[in-house]
Amino acid sequence: MKATNASSNRQWTVVKYAACSRLFSLGLGMVSSAIVGDYDASAQMVLDRGQSLGARVLYVLAHSLLRWDAFYFVHIAGNGYIYEQEHAFFPLLPQLMRLLSAALLAPLVDAIGEPAVLVIAGAIISNVCFVLAAVVLYRLGCCTLSSERLAFIAAVLFAFAPSNMFMSAAYTESLFALLAFTALLLVAWQHHFAAALCLGASTLCRSNGIVYAGFIVWDLVVRRDAGNRSLRQAAVQLLRATALTAVSALGFIAFQIYGYRQHCLQPLYPALDRRPYCNGAPATLYSFVQAEYWNVGFLRYYTWQQLPNFALAAPMIVLSGAGLCTFAARDPLYVATLGRRRCCPQSRSADRLLPHVYLWALLLALAATTMHVQVITRFFSSVPAVFWYAAHVAAGRQQALRWAVVGYFAAYGLAGVVLFSSFFPPA
Repeated sequence: MKATNASSNRQWTVVKYAACSRLFSLGLGMVSSAIVGDYDASAQMVLDRGQSLGARVLYVLAHSLLRWDAFYFVHIAGNGYIYEQEHAFFPLLPQLMRLLSAALLAPLVDAIGEPAVLVIAGAIISNVCFVLAAVVLYRLGCCTLSSERLAFIAAVLFAFAPSNMFMSAAYTESLFALLAFTALLLVAWQHHFAAALCLGASTLCRSNGIVYAGFIVWDLVVRRDAGNRSLRQAAVQLLRATALTAVSALGFIAFQIYGYRQHCLQPLYPALDRRPYCNGAPATLYSFVQAEYWNVGFLRYYTWQQLPNFALAAPMIVLSGAGLCTFAARDPLYVATLGRRRCCPQSRSADRLLPHVYLWALLLALAATTMHVQVITRFFSSVPAVFWYAAHVAAGRQQALRWAVVGYFAAYGLAGVVLFSSFFPPA
């Protein structure tokens, strides 16, 4: 009972840290926006100031949050998908924003206008999801790690993640983190179908939700004790894993079909040349839009002009490389053989950690070679192993490393709040 009470107390402490960090970030963002001003005046052209004191406060809040990708989410929530490039942004968050604004925030429309209401709706969703995601990360850490203390430290570090303000604005990071962490926890509890449904929802939020289906495949097919099954049992588990992976990808597939129907079967601009994704080419609308409008692709970001962005991403890349090397160095054979062979005895927590390490390595390779590398802090906000390794370092005996990790989380997060709220890069 004591252990249960201690865990419950720590869980509530995580809630307090996460909630306080959101309130502080929102407050700092409002102050920064008011004092520093805007690098770009787009938000002022979209939002109405309102007349009453309450309306003006809400305007300042919405104004500090309507930045970068949030414009797309607000436009989609209010008008649906009109332009081709909007298909880089998945529909779950905009639909929730529209539902919340219509169901609970409709009285505010007359005071501050629909765009501001949608921004605030997105912020409410993101901040609530952030607090819940911190709790789920703590519970996932308790299931995966051999130390409840490390699970707690990791959840606290998540509350002050370098992606700070993006977790509070109308962005998908917090919603996706909640769905991804919940799916991973369900896999740890052996609830594979529920995990697949959760991942299916996550792929309506971000495309990388498909990758997390690998945990279901790992649990049913790959993990070490799978070799003890009969051929019939192995075939059944393989079929289950295949079906559940398909369920996990349903959100992404449905969104691509919707885009295909909109731009290929019923195009708004029929005079335009048909796009490759309309001609049966091996490309989705999403991959085309990312390459066409954002220049996303293998090594496309490797230009001299992007050196500052690589410098911004360097701390997270170094932290990730150090974490992966630390785990692999304990038993390289164990890591290289999917846990089937080992040079030295491994704990059960190492077996549970192994698929998380593979996920981390895969996403690091993707972020470093294919994506806009400066978004790595946002991209890794839903990777549990990042926070577990950071907690390992923060709880370690090397004081310099401890302060380096904690200082990076705090400094990058706080600087990000000021820069984001004033419409400065990185985005």
